Amino acid sequence: MVFAFVEGTLAQAVKKGHWILLDEINLAAAETLECLSGLLEGSAGSLVLLDRGDTEPLVRHPDFRLFACMNPATDVGKRNLPLGLRNR
Repeated sequence: MVFAFVEGTLAQAVKKGHWILLDEINLAAAETLECLSGLLEGSAGSLVLLDRGDTEPLVRHPDFRLFACMNPATDVGKRNLPLGLRNR
């Protein structure tokens, strides 16, 4: 049996400059939100695909856009987004 890394929708959107919508973002794990924060960092945001073994960042295409939706943190199982991510 052979396993191979397959780039996901987010990585492809970052590379190709596509727009992406992340629904219910406040259900994401803290590690995921941390990666997204780095991706949205200023004009030089990037993403490192550690699962693939990369050490070089995947640089964000200038046309890339990320939109996120969430329900209020008062709903069951929901939580607030970290302040640093909400400001991006």
